[in-house]
Amino acid sequence: MATAEPVHQRHVGVPLAIGASGDASWKLRLAKASPTLFQLGADVVAIVVTVVVFYLLRLHQSPLMVPTHELFWSVLGAALVYWIGLFWLSGLYRNWLVRSPFEEAFAVLKVAVVGGAIPLVAMLLESGWFSYKLVAYTVLLAVLVIVARYGGRRLQLHLRSEGVIVFPTMLIGDAEGLADFFMQSNRHASYGYAVVGAITDDGASVLPSDVPVLGSLSEAAHAIVRTKPAVCIVAFRHTDHERMLELASIATANGASVTIVPDLYQVVMGTVRALSLYGVPLIEISPSLLAPWQAVVKRTLDIVVSAGVLLLGIPLWFAIAVAIKLDSPGPVLFTQWRVGRGNRPFKLYKFRSMTHGRWDGTWTQLNDPRVTKVGSIIRRLYLDEIPQFWNVLKGDMSLVGPRPEQVGLVEHFAQVIPYYTRRHIVRPGITGWWQVRRERRVLPDMIQEIRSRLQDDFYYIENMSLRLDVEIIVRTIVVMLRGHGIA
Repeated sequence: MATAEPVHQRHVGVPLAIGASGDASWKLRLAKASPTLFQLGADVVAIVVTVVVFYLLRLHQSPLMVPTHELFWSVLGAALVYWIGLFWLSGLYRNWLVRSPFEEAFAVLKVAVVGGAIPLVAMLLESGWFSYKLVAYTVLLAVLVIVARYGGRRLQLHLRSEGVIVFPTMLIGDAEGLADFFMQSNRHASYGYAVVGAITDDGASVLPSDVPVLGSLSEAAHAIVRTKPAVCIVAFRHTDHERMLELASIATANGASVTIVPDLYQVVMGTVRALSLYGVPLIEISPSLLAPWQAVVKRTLDIVVSAGVLLLGIPLWFAIAVAIKLDSPGPVLFTQWRVGRGNRPFKLYKFRSMTHGRWDGTWTQLNDPRVTKVGSIIRRLYLDEIPQFWNVLKGDMSLVGPRPEQVGLVEHFAQVIPYYTRRHIVRPGITGWWQVRRERRVLPDMIQEIRSRLQDDFYYIENMSLRLDVEIIVRTIVVMLRGHGIA
């Protein structure tokens, strides 16, 4: 393989929205942040009230304790950092407004139990002392957080119904799907979701008079970029899944949240978990794939494992580098521009395993004649991938994720398969679900192959979890020990 020519640091794939200007942009950003701001404000109020109550009670019951401003502020600061950090790691600062307040209350209770149990167990192990006051403190905090969040919810809904908080909303669908949507919807209960228009080929006749047609389905990308909606609602009665994925990918790539109107069978049979907006059951395509604490653990694991592999294996990596230089002319490392998260190109590093030349736009085949003798060995054991741990350390990649593809190929695939770029909402990985499932065989047509890979990529994205990452890493180790890499 050869060192690829540099490319410009550009985004590839579907068009991306140009930032809105002036006051409208500021209001939209504030509207999008409003659920988190209201939740955070409610939590701060609840934590402060709880600390004040217990601080005063403890001073009243302990005449030997001298009240000082320093003591109070240190206790309050520690409580705020501890509980807000715990709530954030547990995913309590997502948009809970679209879910039942009971569901939010149960989530708060679970986090409060864990948060109270941590210091309680620590004290039991340290001194054998069980603090009933700590239990009471946790109960009061949980109750106040639930009450304050409910109050914040009602205030936010009021501001939305009054038009203070507004989310520009775009409808995308066919005539029957849009007709069903408006038949079921209660637009007075939209609470700030203001329909700015619709994208449709045949649904103009079913739209209310105040909802303009912004373009046809073939013009969806440009209409979304021009309008910059905060929410896209996809309502089709008759369309193929590829069209749905294409439209959802365009919307999410431009910063809009996407909800899809499910068909009656899906709702009745319970095969989807629907939320309610406008009174219509909707499937939400969430941009938050991992809980915050899982995302932190995943990135920490990336850094620790990558640093360990690169440092502990230095003698072996040096030996591989020498073998590559002795085996064939050319550089030790192969570099190539690939596409990462957010459609951003980055330079990928590998040990060179093929003859020196320019191989951009091609894939390696089984028994590829371009593979060198040393390259054949390191490819079977996946040792040619080792320099990519540097990409992981830099944040370009993760240990586990979809394989990054060449810039030129991504641009081609995105034209043929418009929903292809959805795989770029996560960091690409050194290994992934496709790598541990594929069979050693002659690769078919490139487009057929990439469609097959996308099934595994989307499976991973929709089921991302630390458990799945661990499973993939273990499977990868087994594949490496068996020497089943494509040489």
